[in-house]
Parts: sequence; structure tokens; C-alpha cells
Amino acid sequence: MAPRDLDPKLAKAIIHKLGSFGTPPEFGIEYFSVGIDEYLRVIEDEYLKDILKFNLSSFKLITGNYGGGKTHFLYLVRNLGWRNNYVTSYVTLSPTECPFDRLELVYKRIVLNLKLHIEQNIWDKPWDSGIDVLLRNWVASAEKGNILSQIRSYESSSFTNAIKAAIMNLLSDDDEGFYEVVQWLKGEEVGRELRLRYRISERIDRSNAFRMLRSLVQFVNSIGYSGLLLLFDEAERGMSISSARDKRRALDNLRQLVDECGNSRLPGAMFFYAIPDENLLLEGSGGVYEALKQRLRSSFTRINPMGVKINLEDIGMNAPDFLKELGNKLTKVFEAAYGCQLEEDTLKQSLNNMISAALEFQTLDVSYRRIFVIGIIEIFHRLKAQTALITKTEAQQIFRSKVKMLSNTEKKEVESEEF
Repeated sequence: MAPRDLDPKLAKAIIHKLGSFGTPPEFGIEYFSVGIDEYLRVIEDEYLKDILKFNLSSFKLITGNYGGGKTHFLYLVRNLGWRNNYVTSYVTLSPTECPFDRLELVYKRIVLNLKLHIEQNIWDKPWDSGIDVLLRNWVASAEKGNILSQIRSYESSSFTNAIKAAIMNLLSDDDEGFYEVVQWLKGEEVGRELRLRYRISERIDRSNAFRMLRSLVQFVNSIGYSGLLLLFDEAERGMSISSARDKRRALDNLRQLVDECGNSRLPGAMFFYAIPDENLLLEGSGGVYEALKQRLRSSFTRINPMGVKINLEDIGMNAPDFLKELGNKLTKVFEAAYGCQLEEDTLKQSLNNMISAALEFQTLDVSYRRIFVIGIIEIFHRLKAQTALITKTEAQQIFRSKVKMLSNTEKKEVESEEF
């Protein structure tokens, strides 16, 4: 039977998203999560409820094959953050729009994607995001009195003055003035006259991007939230950089970010950096590579929560058991989506054939988990239309077609990139 609390509209949205390309939807992922509860429990208990509350910060490296659940994991961490009163920002890194060697572009995407857990019906309107939403919600919920007096002096005086100016404009119902200042906070270019009026002496660029990021963290921490979770997702097979020089700069940014987590300038901040292959970071010679290797070599486990690397390919479940549990959970989501109940015996035998066929794809650089997810959605539709057993041969054919589809899709995406 389908979960009683699963809205059929949400269930159908999940099925359509997973069945298209195997990528997780932003909502409802808890209904088909498998094998990572222990990681999440340790992150919540050890960090979100404990260490970060002492104004400390932390960094974790998430690794796993392409399509192996990194984005899914980051979304679940984001949900934990919202549940514990954290502001979050999920950032997809890419070579063209948001490469990690250009930290000023990363800052812009962070500020644009700031999100709060606001109770609302997701079907009424999309979730709002951005520093303007954060400011509006804080002013609306802040204690009455002199709200400006609650603003501290952050590391960047320009950032501090911009925050004060935005709030003054909010309090005086000057929407135009508010959004002019927000434009600067988002890293966009603003006129000299506006910067002079509000004593904003800097432009946000490569030279001060770290300082602005630290100021943002300090601001979020100072206005009643538990802190800020930053979720970086190297969503493509490689890193979001295109040359050796850019890679060294990106790795140096990453090293500096890890080091910043050891001081008090990032109070209540936790950084997650997800990448398909850690060797993309660590293979190479020279000081920056060795420095990163030293900082990222320890593994995060239940008995070693201080470790840095979280390997999603090693979650303590063997592959057949993982796929069986995943298949059972997705069955319930599908049944909720279409108000049906698949014939139990046929489903069970078909699922076993699907698992056996999917395991033959473990040697590919696309995760067999992703191939399985896309394929099983098609199987569900077939079983709904006709209760005929899906043989292993049929399952193999379905998976081969899905691998070809993913390969063609990725090829088109790569060819369309403007390097």
C-alpha cells in the first residue's frame, strides 16, 4: 500500500522526474531514500544540533559515481537544515555559469539561492529564494523596536552598510530603494551614486568574495537562525573548471574554505561539496594538491563523525539489498501517484529480474542505481497496463535503452556548452 501521507500530486511529480532522467526532485525525496539514514542522523545530532550551535563550522566532501545519489543526499541535508532552523543554499557548479575558481560567481549563486523553510503548499507557488526573501522574512518576524540596532558589524563594512540600507528601505516601504541595495548584495553592478549614498565602498569581485561570504554567514547567524548550510554540487562528470590554471585556483579556493572552517569567522556554517570522483581533486603534484590531500583524507563514519569524506558508494548495504529496498519504496510512490495497486507476485518476480539485470551495469561510469531508477519507472507503467511478467532479457533491453538515452543526452549537453 502507498504511504498514507503521500499526496498523489507529489507522488506523480516524483515519478515523472525520476522516470525522465533519474534525477531527484526537490520535494518528496524522503519517500524513496535508502541506506543513508545513519549518515543523516550523525550529521543532525553531531553538527546541526551540537557543534554548529557553538558558533563553529565544518566541511564535508561527498563522493559517489555519476548518478549515484549525491544530489539526493544534498537535498536531504537541506531538509535537515530547515528542520533545525538553518538557512540553506544549494548551488550547482558548472564550467560556464558557476565555476569554483570564480568565487565571486559562486557567491552570487549562493545569495540568489538562499532558502528558508516556509510552510506553504508547494502547488500554490514555487518556493521563494534569495537574500531579499531572507531580509523580508526576518523584518516581518523580528521583535518590535529598533530592528537596525540588532544588526552587528560584519567583517565587510560595505556588506554591513548594505544590509542596514536594505532594512531601512523595507521599514519605510521603499521597495525601489530596497531592491537597488539588494542588487549590490547579489553581486550585481550598481551605480556610484547609490554606493556613495549608502557608504558601500566596494564592488563584489574575486578580491573580496571570501570576505563577503564570511559576512553573509555572520549575518545569518546574528539574526536568530541556527546558521547557514552551503551545498555545492559538481553535477557534471568533471569539475566545473576547464584549464589547469583554473583548477589550481579552484583547489586553492577549496583549501582556503576548508581552512576557514577551523576559525570563528564562519559561525554556524556547514559546507558540503559533492563531486563524482575525489581523484579529480586530489590527482596531481604540487603544494595545493598535497595540502588538500592532507585535509580531505579522513572518512566520515558513525564512529568517526569528525571525518571529512562521505562516500555514498559505501553505505553498508550490498547492491542487491539496496536495489530491492529502493524498488519497494518506489512501488509505493508509483501506486500513490496512479491510485493503483500492482499485482504482488508479478511485481515481485519482475523486480527480481530488474535487480539481476541492473547489477550487470555496475562497471559503467553511470551509476547502476540511476539506470535502475529510470528503468523501473517504465516497468511500473507496463505492469499497470498489463500484468505480464518482465523477464530478465526484457529488463536488460530496457536498461540498455536507458544507458543510450543518458549517453545521448549528456553528449548534447556537452556540445551545447560555451567554453
